[in-house]
Amino acid sequence: MFRLIYTSSQSSSFDRLGFEQLCDTASRNNHAVGVGGLLLCNDLEFMQCLEGPHNAVASIYKRITQDSRHTDIRLLMSEPASERLFNNWSMVGLAIKPRSVLSAEPIAYTLLDHRLYWPWKSLGTSAVDLMFEYAKVKSELEKAGDTGPLSKVFEVYQP
Repeated sequence: MFRLIYTSSQSSSFDRLGFEQLCDTASRNNHAVGVGGLLLCNDLEFMQCLEGPHNAVASIYKRITQDSRHTDIRLLMSEPASERLFNNWSMVGLAIKPRSVLSAEPIAYTLLDHRLYWPWKSLGTSAVDLMFEYAKVKSELEKAGDTGPLSKVFEVYQP
């Protein structure tokens, strides 16, 4: 098993429909080759974790580097992994809601991390920590049988 995490700037703004379509296509393609992960979007940047067989992850990353929707791609992590962070997620997209529309419910503020609104490329390798933290949140919510609180902070696209 292999894990790769990168950030990139969006070459043009994605609308939510475009992001949903991207997640749907990625989910289908990734599932076919045994790759899973998470794609975060904050309307300016992407941060993605890909997990699966080394050759499949490398092939997907190569396609991403040639995709005109991505600019300033920065590889943050590329290494063998003993287990998946995003088990059962062929590709889930989390589009971060603007601060101005976040729910006033306390759970939104519990899950909200100010680093979600910083330019991810400025975080360097600490962006990897952010990805790991959200994997833990996802895992705990799944154990509790309710991933609904994610929708307080994110628009969730899970094909």
